[in-house]
Amino acid sequence: MTTGKDQFLELLKGSGDEEALLDLKILEEEFEGNALEEAVKRRADGEPLAYILGYRHFYKECYKVAPGVLIPRADTEIVVESAAKFLGINKMATGDVLNVPEYGKDLSDIRFADLCTGTGCIGISVANEIVRSGGNVTGYLIDISDTAIGISTENVQSQAVRPETLKVIKHDVLGSVPELGALDFIVSNPPYITNKEMDELDSAVKDHEPDLALRAGDTGLDFYGPILNIAKALLKDGGALIVEHGYEQGDSVRRIFEQGGLKNCMTIRDYGGNQRVTVGIK
Repeated sequence: MTTGKDQFLELLKGSGDEEALLDLKILEEEFEGNALEEAVKRRADGEPLAYILGYRHFYKECYKVAPGVLIPRADTEIVVESAAKFLGINKMATGDVLNVPEYGKDLSDIRFADLCTGTGCIGISVANEIVRSGGNVTGYLIDISDTAIGISTENVQSQAVRPETLKVIKHDVLGSVPELGALDFIVSNPPYITNKEMDELDSAVKDHEPDLALRAGDTGLDFYGPILNIAKALLKDGGALIVEHGYEQGDSVRRIFEQGGLKNCMTIRDYGGNQRVTVGIK
């Protein structure tokens, strides 16, 4: 006798879901009855699991996600780990993160910005690490998307250890330098997918996640020059710019940083061995 579960599993497998059994198990833990059936259909149509669930775990928190904001990836946690290492509060650093130089200043008044913040996962996670280490922090979470502004604001309230220390600001980083005052570091996971790569992306990403958070021109490097200009204008001497990029973009981003006058520029590999984050010091 075919059960509802069997039918759901067949539907997911037939849709090409390579993790059909795991996805069904997760959905069964969150939904039941008609809601489960609807969730399975959405997954079979290619909608990312995180959008169906409405959340994604990242670093030490659980962030709200929704269509219109980029879904946090585990690889992006390297940005958080690198920032924590720069601040001297990552005691578990491994791999290339160990090479990130330390700021050497106390945590009594740390100010930073998270550009292209999306869900706010990077900025909130870094701020939480600072607070947990006994520091005082002021952080600015910046995005151009109204949807991202709304979701990151909710995540600040639900996931930040001290939500009053984080300010969400709408601003176009491609247009001008935001008026934030001097900063100790800047983190960013900007769009970095080339136009050609956008056409080749898996449909689960291309058809569901926001083009605004992914596409960055013919080279995929459109954001790094403007972000560098913001860093040069706002970073204190010795401050760090820490950005995520594509696995083949490390050399190019590092060259942009070096030509812009940043020092000690280095590219950090993620735990899959791919170039993922580049750090430069003002």
